[in-house]
Parts: sequence; C-alpha cells; structure tokens
Amino acid sequence: MEPDLPRGQQARAAWRSLSPQARASAYAAARRGAAPDDLGVAWVAAGYGRLVSRRLRIVWLLAPIWLLAVAFPVGISLVLIRASRSVLDTSMAVLLVGILAGMIGLSLWARRYQRLYSCGLLGIEASQLGAAAPSPVPSAWSVAPGESEFTVPLHAQLPLTHPASTAVTDPVAAGVYEIPVRRGRIAMSLLLLIGTAALMWLVVISLWSDASRDTPVFLTVVTVAASGVTLLVVFILYAVGPAMRQSVAARFTPEGWEIPPLGIRGSWAEVRAIRVRPLATRGSMAANPRMATVRAVALIVDDPVQRVAHLSLLRRALIRSTITKFGSPATIVASPRRTLPVVEMVQLLQRYTAAPVDRA
Repeated sequence: MEPDLPRGQQARAAWRSLSPQARASAYAAARRGAAPDDLGVAWVAAGYGRLVSRRLRIVWLLAPIWLLAVAFPVGISLVLIRASRSVLDTSMAVLLVGILAGMIGLSLWARRYQRLYSCGLLGIEASQLGAAAPSPVPSAWSVAPGESEFTVPLHAQLPLTHPASTAVTDPVAAGVYEIPVRRGRIAMSLLLLIGTAALMWLVVISLWSDASRDTPVFLTVVTVAASGVTLLVVFILYAVGPAMRQSVAARFTPEGWEIPPLGIRGSWAEVRAIRVRPLATRGSMAANPRMATVRAVALIVDDPVQRVAHLSLLRRALIRSTITKFGSPATIVASPRRTLPVVEMVQLLQRYTAAPVDRA
C-alpha cells in the first residue's frame, strides 16, 4: 500500500517549507537514484514529485488535442488564402514535428520530478524495512513569512509508519513460492503497439498511393514515424519472448532461487545481498508516475555475467544492461500491480536468506 503522502496544495506548501539547501539535496539524491538522507525531506519530495509529474503527464497525454487545436485553425487559414498543396503539407509536417519535440521536452521535464517521487519513496520504504530513520535536520526546514515559532513544522506532521517486523530466515518453513508472469497485461500492451503500427502503415500506404499530391517532407515524416514504431514493436517482442513462453517469472524454494525465463538458478548460500533500486530513472518509462512505486529487487551473486553465458549473443547484450544497472541478472520486479510491493518482496526473500539488504 502506498504511503500517505502530501497531496495538492499541501504537497506544494510542504516543498516550499524546505530550505533551498534541502531541496537541492533532494534533487541531487534523485539524480543519483538514492533516497534523501532526511526521512521528512524524503516524504515531502515524494509528495511534491508525484504532484508535478502527474500534472505534466496529463499535459503530455493531451498532446493530440493540442495538435488538433493548432492544426485546424492553421489549415483553415491556409485554405482561405488559397495556399498551394505543398505549403499546406509542409505546414502540417512542421506542426507535427513541433508537437513531437514538445512531447519529448515535456517527458524530459517530467522525469526530473518522477525521479524525485521515486527516490523519496525509497527513503520511506527503507524506514518500513527497519532502517533507522535519522532525526529531522532543523536546517532543512524554513519558516514561512507570517509563521510564529509556535507553528507546528511540517516535518512534525510526518505520518511515520512502524517498521515491519523482521522476517525469520527459515527456507524450509518458507516452502515454495512462485511469482507468475502476467502474460495478459503483456499481451494487451503488445496488441496496442501492433495496432498502432498497423494503423500508421495504413496511413503511409494511403499517402504513397497518391504521392503526386503530397510533398516529400510530409511523406518522409510519416514514414519515419511508422518505421520507428515498428522497430520498437519488434524489439519489445524479442525482449519479452522468453517471459511469454513461461508461466513463472521467479521461483523460490528451500534449495535455491530460479528465474525460468532466463534459465538461471542458484542456491541461497550464493546470495551476497538483496539490492533494491528504482526500476526506471531514465528512458521512456521514467516519465510515467505509475513507475515510481515499481522497484527492481536483485539477488547479488558472484560472476553475474557467467550466469547468462548460455544465452544467445543478442540476449546477453540485453541482459548485460540489467547487470550493469542492478548488479545481477537475477532481478525481480516488485510492484503492487504486478507481483508484490517491495516491502513484502524483501520480507519474502529474507525468509530464504540472511543476506543484507542494500538500499543505497
């Protein structure tokens, strides 16, 4: 369950109550993918980051409406002045490229606050897992004009939750636990992407069949966009292929762990640490507010590259990015919607291994 974070005006007021140094340190921690040192700052950063990233996400999703709102009057104006077809098509192509550039800019802007949201949650999750919460730093909070010394500071209102009880390591008692692959969700996403690519190619074929009436600029823009979406679909199909062929994403038994889609396994004695990291701090997923609660939980083992030596060259190249980012190919996604919340996931693993939890 997501923690009780400040919302709306409360989130904005809490963020403004932080000192400039505290806000700068929160942004710096977010760039590193780490939690702020102060739990109160983490709570405020998570609430403010969620507020701004969600609002920017809404603006991003409304981009097609913005395109129509601009393209319609421009098109009508060009028709009224009897502009040539080449001028009309070039104008539409410029508008399309401008909207796409604006969407990319909004996405990059939203990622800054998305990282703030995600890394603030890291601090709260660490506290729930039993990490010692440092005492609030008085210098992190500034008094707003008009407030007296008797005003209750926002960090004193922090809804702290009691740390979860420490799991007892007993693999035999833990038994066998399997995390299923949510193939339905994956299939729906793939169908949506494939449908989008097919629709775009229908538009491209229609335009090229009457190419004499269109300018090369407009045709080129539409064709490049369709090709890009198609390549993305092919890449995703290859990447999720092993997961779609398996019904289990991860299996834990008293004897050891297993990641069936990759065909790798090992004993609990080989696990050196349980590493918790945000799943997406960069890339296209980083601007989605839903990704802030998704964590990568990695089982740190010796010789991670050797574990995937049996895979094909291309798939090893894909897995190598996971090893570089999280330190192990044995990485499980912790998500309230997909598998388990990260606190429950770590507690589950602690029932099988006494390896320390790495939350840095």
